Amino acid sequence: MIRHLANRRLPALLLGAALLTLPVTVQAATVAAPAAGMAAPAPDVVYGMPHVEAVLSDALSRVITAGRLQMELDNRAVELRAPQGAGGLAVENLYYSPVQGRFAAEIVVTGSQVRLPVSGRAFGVVQIPVLSRRVLPGDIIGPGDIDWQDMRADQTTSDTAATDAQLIGMTPKRGVSTNQPVRLRDLQSPRMVDKGAMVTITLQTPSMTLTTQGKALQDGGKGEVIRVVNTQSNRIVEATVAGPNVVAVAKPGTIAQ
Repeated sequence: MIRHLANRRLPALLLGAALLTLPVTVQAATVAAPAAGMAAPAPDVVYGMPHVEAVLSDALSRVITAGRLQMELDNRAVELRAPQGAGGLAVENLYYSPVQGRFAAEIVVTGSQVRLPVSGRAFGVVQIPVLSRRVLPGDIIGPGDIDWQDMRADQTTSDTAATDAQLIGMTPKRGVSTNQPVRLRDLQSPRMVDKGAMVTITLQTPSMTLTTQGKALQDGGKGEVIRVVNTQSNRIVEATVAGPNVVAVAKPGTIAQ
């Protein structure tokens, strides 16, 4: 009898064990199904350093108008994240100090609450000609003596040489440092007339040319105005150096006085 009951209970136990495992399997499938069917959230839009530099350069170029803009942020690890659908970048609350060459601003993502304060240095840069070798007074500056160098635009003046044409053919009045800005006041035309030298004084008009002899009372380079004395009339006149020991006067009658 005992053996018979045991044989009848064995299929029931096996069926019960199978039924116990069935709900767990169904429940797991039911929970996993919605997760697999849900759409993944849209990734954020990321704006990095190139985007920030581009929008900042555009804003700063409106207040720094001289030369080529050069900008450097205090923090190079700049990144803004905004949700999908937000707008582009914009600059707000821009402040710039020309004296210190510093700026501060806020970078904002339009259409969102995302904003980031930034600061740094910015200034305009120009290229200026400099001497690549030491040129002594009396030596003529040639094209091969000139190099180009970047310089902050706000550190140049009207007396700073800005083109190579302002240097070529000139000679220093005194020593000029190499690779440094050249002041126009430190240059002069090559001396073509020495003080005390005999010169030819000319007067040229559309209808005639007159010449006489004179004596230079000053040194002079081409294009400079110096005083000379007419040796025939012993009268002192001002004349422009036109060439080696040649000066020209502009007023008719001056040469004969």
